[in-house]
Amino acid sequence: MTDGHDSHNAKPQTVAQLAELAGGLAHELRNPLSTMMVNLKLLAEDLSDEGVSFEDVRRRALLKVDVLRHEAERLQALFDDFLNLTGPRELDRSPVDLNAVLDRLFEFFGPMATSQGVRMEKAFASPTLFCPVDEKLLNQALLNLVVNAKDAMPQGGTLTCASSCDGGWAVVSVTDTGVGIAPEEQERIFKPFFSGKASGTGLGLSLTLRIIEEHGGSLRVSSEVGRGTTFEVRLPLSAGKD
Repeated sequence: MTDGHDSHNAKPQTVAQLAELAGGLAHELRNPLSTMMVNLKLLAEDLSDEGVSFEDVRRRALLKVDVLRHEAERLQALFDDFLNLTGPRELDRSPVDLNAVLDRLFEFFGPMATSQGVRMEKAFASPTLFCPVDEKLLNQALLNLVVNAKDAMPQGGTLTCASSCDGGWAVVSVTDTGVGIAPEEQERIFKPFFSGKASGTGLGLSLTLRIIEEHGGSLRVSSEVGRGTTFEVRLPLSAGKD
């Protein structure tokens, strides 16, 4: 693995950053809205064509409605992620068993990973690590990382989650044996709307970074093209817990 890079702040702090986010959002909105407009126009033409049988009109209309539904879902996901990234929120913290969170994540995500040829392995710290976190938000951040790892292995591979203790910090690493990330892209992957995937909003890693940093932690990446990637999450341990 190559050396990791320091985390980048995902929460907008300046007018320039807000303008960049707004520009990125506008760019991401363009394609689904254009697709919806085209399909609405074609749908109107189908419905007004008196020379076509009812069954043909119905079949073609259902295909276009399916496209419209898919694009509407893309827009909803985009807006949800954007609001989660930029909107204010309060953390509902409590001491949480980090290994238990990872176990539940394995139970939830394991079947999907297995169905796509990805073997999941775990190596958890002993004794148990407790962290003062908002469990719902932390689970969302970790799920983003394992989904990202799974997507990096389209031909299958191994996804490993490990937890350990480093002084007053809990460390969680998510490692894949996938395609890896080029060095020049490692500096950009936490930026909003940057994505190497055809699908998705491009906000997943930005949102993950914001969640981790709001908990007083950090997120680092190390990767080697063709060999895989590791994301390392560091979170402060609860007071009085080893």
